Amino acid sequence: MKELDTNLKYDLEAMNLNPNSRDYKKILVRLASHGDFDTHTTKFKTNNQKKIDGEYVFVPKNLVFRVTRALARGIVGLFGPLVTKVAFNLKVVGRENLKGIKSAITVSNHVHYLDALMNMQALRGKKFYIVGAPHNMKRGIAGYLMKAGGMLPLSTSLSASKNLNATISEILSQGGFIHMYAESALWFRYEKSRPLKIGAFKMACENNVPIVPIVILFRNKNKLEFFRKKKTITLKICKPIFPDVNLTKREQAVKMMNECQRVYNDTICDFYGYDKETYSIFPSEEELKMYELTAADDEKEEI
Repeated sequence: MKELDTNLKYDLEAMNLNPNSRDYKKILVRLASHGDFDTHTTKFKTNNQKKIDGEYVFVPKNLVFRVTRALARGIVGLFGPLVTKVAFNLKVVGRENLKGIKSAITVSNHVHYLDALMNMQALRGKKFYIVGAPHNMKRGIAGYLMKAGGMLPLSTSLSASKNLNATISEILSQGGFIHMYAESALWFRYEKSRPLKIGAFKMACENNVPIVPIVILFRNKNKLEFFRKKKTITLKICKPIFPDVNLTKREQAVKMMNECQRVYNDTICDFYGYDKETYSIFPSEEELKMYELTAADDEKEEI
């Protein structure tokens, strides 16, 4: 594959691409061909974003917040399955793989605006929190409700990051579940795997908890779903991956990450019918031709 030109910019927000459009999918293939897998490809707003610094309290312990959290989770638990069923005919498979797991870090591919809601449904009955991008945490009532719902925002602040790590460790020690997007950026309805980041796996090793891979998959509509415009969704909960205590923490994390990547790749190949022997996270020549791309494409045009 052509080496990524670091000066090449994909300003998708300025281009205002529809994530359901062929042009958007073409951009994803182009990015994948460069190995630029963690570029943000959907618009998000940073205005009214709450400041996440050393003073930010990730999980307040006061009574008002606890009551709000119970109400927020109750509403999500009641109406979330209805929303995902009507909108996506969501099917969750593999819940038996959570049996006996007292606490864990779950990781999933990041392929839909509402995949947090889907992951919440997969973890129903668990004390769960979701680590997400800071732009999701707004000032005012919207941000407060997100916080009550279990959002733990990332931050570039060193002190805030230390507090987040301490909060995650406390949640895990109390039998909670932490969900993280190990692929990083959202690639809407993307049907291949991307390279996983090591952060979630380091966190699992530091707290001696397993990683539970979750894979979101897009299935073809059946004959009774003629009224739907998009593919429906299957969420697969895979078997947990445990730290190898005979290794150093770094070696444990790398081993878990590689095993999780294998699970992602195999699950995606099995579901979509890709050949495991030839499967690659990079686009095939057939995919490049499908979107009228070549290895030299970026030398001929600018985005």
